[in-house]
Amino acid sequence: MLTESEFVEKFAQRLLQKIDGLKIYSINHLEIRTEFQGSNENKHFLDNCYSEYLRDPNEIEEIIERYLNVGKSFYETKKEININNVLPVIKDGRFIQNLIDFDNNFENNIVFEKYNDELYIFYVEDTETNINYLTQEDFEKLNIEKSELKNIAIENLSNSVEIEKHGEDGYYMLVVDGNYESSLILLDIWNEENFDVDGEIIIGIPARDLLLITGKNDFENLSRMKFTINEINNEGDHLVSTQLFEYKNGKFELCDI
Repeated sequence: MLTESEFVEKFAQRLLQKIDGLKIYSINHLEIRTEFQGSNENKHFLDNCYSEYLRDPNEIEEIIERYLNVGKSFYETKKEININNVLPVIKDGRFIQNLIDFDNNFENNIVFEKYNDELYIFYVEDTETNINYLTQEDFEKLNIEKSELKNIAIENLSNSVEIEKHGEDGYYMLVVDGNYESSLILLDIWNEENFDVDGEIIIGIPARDLLLITGKNDFENLSRMKFTINEINNEGDHLVSTQLFEYKNGKFELCDI
């Protein structure tokens, strides 16, 4: 197993091979700072990448290559956004804080909106090779309203995923493709016909690829859900939230159980 420093050094060397003219001027834990063609610095955060490696070390080459392709997009000339590829992703306050640490002016650079007291909706363009966050510059070129962007992104999500429901006895999990499970909270699927649970619908979304469902009166499965949420937040990657949410009046709100 590679240590953090060994892993980030390996990634840095592969990054230099991948991008001609790139300079690395600092490495700090799992953060790489680079300069390209005299431009402002870029930062590569490898926390999720290293977490994925720790969970599946035999797949190190596939994991690194996938993150390298994302990193390469930082330095390429941006192409026109295809609105049909825009999808919503769900993040929490921790992600907001990471953005602040990276860029104090991120609110003027990245397109996002508040969903509830805990969660935020960001927008990405999902291409064959990368998932790129929508910038304000990208959004302005689309020449649409923010509300229209949200509706289009949700419709794109609905059209692009096939939802599988697993589980029984009032405890369920939704599966799509490993990237947009948490985004399913935005779809119009949350009703008694789809989820036979005891009481109001309660969900947990500890990571982007895990959406758990049970009922508000089902104390055994609520306890099971809380355990899984804590476990994923301690050991997982691409984290979303530590909280439980209750479906009320057409959306999910924080639930204190």
